[in-house]
Amino acid sequence: MNCYKADPVSRENIRRFIRGLKRKVGLEYELYFPILPFVENVLPILIPDFQFEVVPVIEMGGKHGETYPSKNIMRIREDVYLRAAAGEGRDRLTIAHEVGHLFMHEDDSIALCRLAPNEQLKPFEDPEWQADAFGGELLASSYLIKGMKRN
Repeated sequence: MNCYKADPVSRENIRRFIRGLKRKVGLEYELYFPILPFVENVLPILIPDFQFEVVPVIEMGGKHGETYPSKNIMRIREDVYLRAAAGEGRDRLTIAHEVGHLFMHEDDSIALCRLAPNEQLKPFEDPEWQADAFGGELLASSYLIKGMKRN
């Protein structure tokens, strides 16, 4: 089985990076992270050649989003964008996940690999796990929600 293997990153390192990023852009203590304003207005300042594209469903097909970190390009399917703009959690997470790829995965940090029979990729080496962990922490930062109770 072929897979993509990233340089290992711990959840703690992801949390530390996100807190620093949020501090840098003045959002460290905001409970609700404004993902679309961040992508559309802040990322172009942080990454001057950043390109964000909202792409028609017919063009993207089954892909909800894709990111090319080495080119600083993020593409989001139009219906995902519209639902994220309406506050849909899953679609906000899709965009945050793609932000994770942008910050964490460059060409030299990911390799195509072949696993030995019965070998499994460790989660902290899986670029999709890393992007999921990044997206979740960006939207619901552990240092802000720790100890919260459900109503």
